[in-house]
Amino acid sequence: MIVRVLRANVRTGRVGAFNALLRRQVALMREQPGLVYVRLARRLQADGSEEAILFEEWQDPASLYGWVGPNLVEPRLIPGVRELIDDIHVAHYEVLAADGEPSLDEADPLRRQPDDPGRDQKALAGDGERAGEEAS
Repeated sequence: MIVRVLRANVRTGRVGAFNALLRRQVALMREQPGLVYVRLARRLQADGSEEAILFEEWQDPASLYGWVGPNLVEPRLIPGVRELIDDIHVAHYEVLAADGEPSLDEADPLRRQPDDPGRDQKALAGDGERAGEEAS
């Protein structure tokens, strides 16, 4: 799976129009074959502008190319959106763990957390003593 993240900065006075258009784009994207997940989120700034994030998850590269076209670094936006954006960045990520799959920490024994955080200290104390306890 491939994650695609678009991050855009939108100036004050353009935020409402931008959000309305991006909601239309999200609805269009949900019809695309191979789209697993899409989420539009924003962070409002003190000056009334916003930073918007469009988070997409695609089943495979073919599905992503089917939506975006041959140039992955160029965002696919419905008409009218680009004019409302001050700047936009696009990034792609390979999914390393997904829902229902073990996380990296669970799959890698070197990263796995013990069930009992004091377990290793107790084992190292030996002779029935526990870490942090003084011998009687």
